[in-house]
Amino acid sequence: VLSDLEEDIGELNKENMWELTCETVREQLTNSIRKQWRMLKNHVEKLDNQVSRVHSGSLNEKDVISREDHELETEKLELEIQQCKEMIKTQQQLLQQQLMSPCDDDTTLLLQDCYLLEERERLQEEWRLFREQKKNFEKERRSFTEAAIRLGLE
Repeated sequence: VLSDLEEDIGELNKENMWELTCETVREQLTNSIRKQWRMLKNHVEKLDNQVSRVHSGSLNEKDVISREDHELETEKLELEIQQCKEMIKTQQQLLQQQLMSPCDDDTTLLLQDCYLLEERERLQEEWRLFREQKKNFEKERRSFTEAAIRLGLE
């Protein structure tokens, strides 16, 4: 019963690890998309402000961009948007493939190594605490022995 329980816990830990990894990737992807979207939105707003200033006549000649430059910039932005869309689709496909594909042997070994490394680090910390407690107990024992000797002499 204990071994079955330990196996179930191990499987749950592996599943949680994959869910956390996928959640992290999804979160990073979402944040990246939002950041790019904000940059694009700010750029479009800046261009929009320039256009509105041109119509109101408050811009100098040096602030006005030519129609060709504007069209080139628009084409460049449209190309960049298309590339971003393709990248997002590729990332989504890769994420779906990773979620759907079963773990291969290399991945399983890598996960086991990670668990062993975490366990080793935890054990090293426990050993450090144990040595520290042992040192403190030795000091207390010496102090107690000295006090007992003094009491015996008195």
